[in-house]
Amino acid sequence: MQATKDSFYLTLRDRLAQADPGRTITVDGITRPAIVVVENDKPSVTAQQQNAFYLEWGAAHPVRPAISTLMAMTCTLSYSSAGTDQNGGLDRGRMLGGLEAELLGLCSPAVTQKNDYTSGNPVYLGSNIFWSQPTFGPAKAGPDCVAREASITVYFYPEVNQT
Repeated sequence: MQATKDSFYLTLRDRLAQADPGRTITVDGITRPAIVVVENDKPSVTAQQQNAFYLEWGAAHPVRPAISTLMAMTCTLSYSSAGTDQNGGLDRGRMLGGLEAELLGLCSPAVTQKNDYTSGNPVYLGSNIFWSQPTFGPAKAGPDCVAREASITVYFYPEVNQT
């Protein structure tokens, strides 16, 4: 399942870097695309920053037990915006809408090849992963920002060790 998670994340990260090179976060002095996998990053990074996407994975389960080996996992993406300083934060809803439009673009096409990244270089595993369009939850307004979560179901065939 790790190859599925890595392939999905790296696809979104690379698409974000290409679509909006200015949407970045800085971690330990290194600037990178503003997409974070919560289970893989330091707590200092996972404390949510504005205008960044945070991925969290649910449990994997078979789509149709006893009929197919096709599996599914839900990926929840959280994001928020405080708006811009020039507008005193009054454009935070508009900025959140921009993040949603960007997420829709990152998710299309809804397929990529599944690679193993354990050696550092991608090794194609002979299958693809694919996913649903995002399902957006309600916006939640806080004192300093407005936030939303979107859920995406990622489908894959599991890696099987033949030993």
